[in-house]
Amino acid sequence: MFDAYVAFQARLRPTAFALITPQRWATYAELDADVDRFAAGLTALGVNRARGVVSIRIGNDYLTHVVLLALARLGVVSSPFDDPSPDLQLVVGEATQPYQLALSPAWIESAFRAEPRPVTPVRCDPNELGRVMLSSGTTRTARRVPRTWRMLEDNTRTCALTYCAGKPGRWVCLTGMDTGLGQAMTLAAWSQGSALIADYTAADLALSLEALRPSIVGLTPIFLRHLLANLPPGLGVQPGLRIVSTGGVLPAAVARETRLRLASEILISYGAAETGSATMADGAWLDDHPGCAGYAVPGVRVEVVDDAGHPAAPGEPGEVRIISDRVSAGYMGDPDATAAAFRDGAFYPGDVGRLSADGMLMVDGRMDDRMDLGGVKFLPDLLEEVALAYPGVRDAAAYAAPDTQGMDTCWLAIVADPDLDRQGLAEHIAARPAMPAHRFAWTESIPRNAMGKIERRRLREETMAALGVHR
Repeated sequence: MFDAYVAFQARLRPTAFALITPQRWATYAELDADVDRFAAGLTALGVNRARGVVSIRIGNDYLTHVVLLALARLGVVSSPFDDPSPDLQLVVGEATQPYQLALSPAWIESAFRAEPRPVTPVRCDPNELGRVMLSSGTTRTARRVPRTWRMLEDNTRTCALTYCAGKPGRWVCLTGMDTGLGQAMTLAAWSQGSALIADYTAADLALSLEALRPSIVGLTPIFLRHLLANLPPGLGVQPGLRIVSTGGVLPAAVARETRLRLASEILISYGAAETGSATMADGAWLDDHPGCAGYAVPGVRVEVVDDAGHPAAPGEPGEVRIISDRVSAGYMGDPDATAAAFRDGAFYPGDVGRLSADGMLMVDGRMDDRMDLGGVKFLPDLLEEVALAYPGVRDAAAYAAPDTQGMDTCWLAIVADPDLDRQGLAEHIAARPAMPAHRFAWTESIPRNAMGKIERRRLREETMAALGVHR
């Protein structure tokens, strides 16, 4: 279904670039021809809609996109490489599981050499399952989120008309196609005839900005920090570049640094795999509204409710809920999680937020990230933002772990430059009001998922193991 974007652009602007990777720059005509080649080849291997949900575990970014589009042309439901329970998984090399189908290097080479013959797209009911996405899974196993063909198209249109509007050219998404932002930006780019830049790390992109000249870069706050940290000396603000941040609260200090060193325009998109994009904000608003996620996009209603499910007063914290026709029906094969997150015709993403009187959403953190420190509730994002503002702190994560008496205490994991003034950091945090007592954990890296969200449960378990605490 969404392969039609590429097929259309291949006829309208065949020589325009469609997909740019470090290994290959492919035009729309070249990409569409490869999609036909692989659609025919996969059909010969017996891959069709009757095989169920097909996961792609290939490793090569260009080939992954080709296979994804080929599956769509065949009406086959696809899912990310780390889908925990696909019906079929395409892998390169040797199959090691009964549900895997191996695509040998020789078969792949033969498919690329085959004469491209137009493959008639399989027509599907727009309300049927089109793709399975995974929830971000910050504290537990990621859940499978069903998205219909219509939902995919609606979210593509929302992306194209909101945070990507008015920016033709080359689009980069550092989170990858298997994330909500990556999927939306990929399909929106092709729907607009723009080029997708894929398979670049934040460090690689920082060194390639002047050569690639992207018009949009989509990423998460931690990837934005990595991008800023790797910018070449002397590189100024890039003319016409827009930064789109999603997948977590963007610290105001990071937004300010971005405007000074990289791009004058920053947009914030808030949403989830279960909903698509829900709100949008101008990054400059963070100076006056910390945690700002913006206003609901057309077709979406965002509310903040108290513990009884009643709307919270303006400015009062509560649980965020999202109401939209684009909300998924629930999680596949997980009725308990569905009942917990999908209630009263709304989706509850598990965030703590506040609404201003005019409907601006501010997100303070995750419900399940709140630390209970001797009866005092505290959101780790507040401590992290203070730590990240100190020179020499590359990354930070606050979390709770029990001491030998079984009482949760606050820990702050820090990734630092070698010359960081540790005492200065401690004094910097202590000078800020309402910061909890905490212990430092100095580390080389902080565990994060594909969207860059901190895996706090893992940090908690690692700390308990180091302290010899068992629960």
